[in-house]
Amino acid sequence: MGLRAGPEGPRAPVVASAPGDPVLPRHPDGVHGLLPALRRRRASGPRLPRPQSERVHERGPDDHRPRVRVRRGRRGRGRCGHMKDAPTIVGLWLDGDAVSVDVREGWALTRDEADALYGAARAAGLGACLVSTCFRLELFVSGRRPAGDLLAWGRRQLAALRTSEDASVFRGAVDAVAVEHLFRVAAGLESAVLGEAQILGQVRRSRAAAERAGALSPALRLAFDAAVRAGQRVRSTTALARGSASTASAAVRWASDALGGLAGRHVTVAGGGQMGRLLVEHLASVRAASLTLISAYAPAHAGFHVIRPEAIADHLPQTEVLFAATDRTVLDRSTALACWADGAPRAVVDLGMPRNVDAEVQRVPGVALADIDALGDVVDAGLAVRRSAIPAAEALLSDALAELAEALETLSREQLVAEFRRRSEAIRRETLAYACGRCNDRTCALPETDSRSLPGPGPCSDPDGLTRTLTTRLLHDVTAALRETHDVDDDLLRRLLSLSDADA
Repeated sequence: MGLRAGPEGPRAPVVASAPGDPVLPRHPDGVHGLLPALRRRRASGPRLPRPQSERVHERGPDDHRPRVRVRRGRRGRGRCGHMKDAPTIVGLWLDGDAVSVDVREGWALTRDEADALYGAARAAGLGACLVSTCFRLELFVSGRRPAGDLLAWGRRQLAALRTSEDASVFRGAVDAVAVEHLFRVAAGLESAVLGEAQILGQVRRSRAAAERAGALSPALRLAFDAAVRAGQRVRSTTALARGSASTASAAVRWASDALGGLAGRHVTVAGGGQMGRLLVEHLASVRAASLTLISAYAPAHAGFHVIRPEAIADHLPQTEVLFAATDRTVLDRSTALACWADGAPRAVVDLGMPRNVDAEVQRVPGVALADIDALGDVVDAGLAVRRSAIPAAEALLSDALAELAEALETLSREQLVAEFRRRSEAIRRETLAYACGRCNDRTCALPETDSRSLPGPGPCSDPDGLTRTLTTRLLHDVTAALRETHDVDDDLLRRLLSLSDADA
């Protein structure tokens, strides 16, 4: 993936908990975790100004702070400033550059399989989100467990869904490395075609699917929302999305090169989904003899003749260029031999996952076949411009990662405060129940859920004794922990205990 070095220099070596599973290097203070490492992801290079709509005015128009208020960490916090209780986030993904299309095809999960994985995550008390596209399958898991346990859980769930496949092909990463990968995916830096536009929408829909399934944890919700915002910012403020270098444009360019141009050709697009619509847009200006869209649900498009999937066999003989971008098999070798027996030049581009076209079709005389992997080799003129935008895009992502670290720290603190409040309320109710259990006055009301009959005389009308007991129980664990801790900053401790200098 080629992670950039932070201000401290090249990234330290990682430790593998399983083959291909990089684990975040130890923090200098001995603290593993997402937050310190995300802060170190801030790039050392120059910053690009934010769009006018995202600027704030407290410190001038170019202070590079987001409009959404984020609680900044206090200076001089020392080791206690790192939230050791922050949730762990791990990622498992198929590296599109390292595995073949056959392997990715074997891991194309159905919606029912994704729902089964989300159900397992809910049962385990974990957060999970799947990103499944034609070029990648990625699983992100979060929870307050050791990273190795989360990675092992993710591999077990994937292996259970595909018993015939090898789950060890998934690369694994922990905390900052996993989150940075998600950001790079959303920005289009990890796509088969650099800066492609479709992936951002796919990440957004994946997040929504996990939310509907009840599997999106607060930490993953923050991470995915931040990744989408960062991807949008990269596209709006850098040249990464300029030029015609999307998967759809690369497919059209490849077919045009294979046949010496598409003008006067009979072109067919199988699939009315997002990829099909993008192909329709790119083909609208090629001056083809005919443009046909095969889809059961797509509405009529200007300049396109729309037919239903069951009519494809009757339509194939006149097709010279076929783009397949659907979820089912469109063409096998026997059908191609029957429909294209004349051996005339034809171009077939398979954009589906699982593949829509049998690989043996390329053996049919006159047929040139390209799949997703082959399109990665199509070099468009716009790619040079996009490559030049990579440093600026990575700088923006580094800033976004640091902002996410602050948001996750706030989330972790809010969860700790909520947990402390719940525990305090439980102590209050238990103390009240004990006092009323000792009370001789049976008119003392107590909620049914807390009612007890504790033996022993004694009035509950003694407010001094009741409040003293309550205060002692609330402060016991806190004071005991403070006595055992020797590296807490004194100023921070005074703020936590609401003490002023006059109390010293």
